[in-house]
Amino acid sequence: MSGIYIHIPFCAKKCFYCDFFMSLSLKYKDDYLKALKQELKLRKNYLQNQSVETIYFGGGTPSLLNEKELNALFEEIYKDFNVSENPEITLEANPDDLSTEYLKNLRKTPVNRLSIGIQSFFDDDLKMMNRRHSAKESLFAVKEAQNVGFENISGDLIYGLPEMTTKKWEYNLQEFFKLKIPHLSAYHLTYEPNTVFLKYLKTKRIYEIPETESLKQFELLKQLAKAHNFIHYETSNFAKDGFFSKHNTGYWQQKHYLGIGASAHSYDGNSRQFNIKNLKEYITRVGETGAYFEKEILSDADTYNDYIITTLRTVWGTDVSYVSEKIGNRFAEFLTNKAKTQIHNGNLVLKDNVLYLSEKGKFIENTILENLFYL
Repeated sequence: MSGIYIHIPFCAKKCFYCDFFMSLSLKYKDDYLKALKQELKLRKNYLQNQSVETIYFGGGTPSLLNEKELNALFEEIYKDFNVSENPEITLEANPDDLSTEYLKNLRKTPVNRLSIGIQSFFDDDLKMMNRRHSAKESLFAVKEAQNVGFENISGDLIYGLPEMTTKKWEYNLQEFFKLKIPHLSAYHLTYEPNTVFLKYLKTKRIYEIPETESLKQFELLKQLAKAHNFIHYETSNFAKDGFFSKHNTGYWQQKHYLGIGASAHSYDGNSRQFNIKNLKEYITRVGETGAYFEKEILSDADTYNDYIITTLRTVWGTDVSYVSEKIGNRFAEFLTNKAKTQIHNGNLVLKDNVLYLSEKGKFIENTILENLFYL
């Protein structure tokens, strides 16, 4: 199994928490789409004819692409790659792009899964984040997507926002579960470098909520998700049985993937490739030489660290036996020794030689990961 990720960097507005590579101008959109097709051709052998089980359009705002533009990319993908019979094909979308007409046209493409950036059902929160949609538009987008036949839908929510109370977060969750969609991605706000929110935090225009409040919101998230029969299968992801994100699960299970577009990453099991983070230069380089990515050969330590960071956050856990067999016994011994303190402190659980985050450990995941890294 393998996957293809396609980065669509265009946005109508920049969210104040966002640190992803993006562009507010559509000036180079046509040239960029041509470059994507060219890169797909140039790298058609990257996955070595493995079956492509997932295709994911991320951004940016992929819902700024119309039916014709999407189908042109699909034509190239199906021509160059061994796409499985029933792939999961996801499009990230902003609610205000999902008009009835747009959704009906989207059904004429191979897209069969939507990831909708709801973020909050409070207009004041959306305004604070500089989102371009309203709560009403989110409700319409989800219901209309269901009406036209989309069943595999995911919604994004953000908690830990400045001044967000647990009561407000509970309302967001209740509204989400009323929509009867099968997948929830819920992210705690992080203040990333070069974002408006970090600037506001430093200048005291906004304030972080206390850690105790963050913990309450996380606990409420887990509690309500469980009550609605959602499985907590990754730190920030919850889904009904049968609706896990296959594409993201591929990342967490070390499946190979090809990243297409400016800033996209690829992984072939032995190395990672990093596409350039410059729209104009990406277009020029793909068109002229194809020399558009940096390559990093993974050492055993890199492979170990990657395995830890991708597996420990999931319901499948970190298999110590896998580390021993695939990476090396010294790394398995290192992991076992490092994990002892975390197990003693109740942050990790060891069962059948597999390490899992405990409920307590899930909230301090990053601290635990840092402790287990091989430096």
